[in-house]
Amino acid sequence: MNKAREFHLVITALIATVTFAAAFTLPGGYKSDKGTAILAKKAAFIVFLISDAISMVLSISAVFIHFLLALLPSLPSQITVILFQFAISFTMKAMGTMIIAFITGIYAILQPVLGLGICLIGLSFIFLVCLVFMFPYKDVLQHIS
Repeated sequence: MNKAREFHLVITALIATVTFAAAFTLPGGYKSDKGTAILAKKAAFIVFLISDAISMVLSISAVFIHFLLALLPSLPSQITVILFQFAISFTMKAMGTMIIAFITGIYAILQPVLGLGICLIGLSFIFLVCLVFMFPYKDVLQHIS
């Protein structure tokens, strides 16, 4: 369990780092006169900011849970498992919103040129992730149908 928590903590810290950096290196850049975002009024850019912020909050929450687990090693094992499951859930959701931030950020800057292509790449990635998660449960699905 400790090895899994260490590995998981590295992943959540990486997500937090990437989403933090993405918030300050905005797609499209800044207006030189005011320092505001060039693409601030585009819907894709707004979705990028929201999904990036959600990803950041979720990954930092997972890091905080790992910090608590390290700080309080004498917690009952049942509570430790529940907290670890919360951290895993937060990390999975943070990865999903990070993917959305990536897709919408790319779409915002390349919309006139490659909008459809970027959407297809993003949707294919989400489809592949769903497909990967289906393999462990294929026996369950066969019993249901």
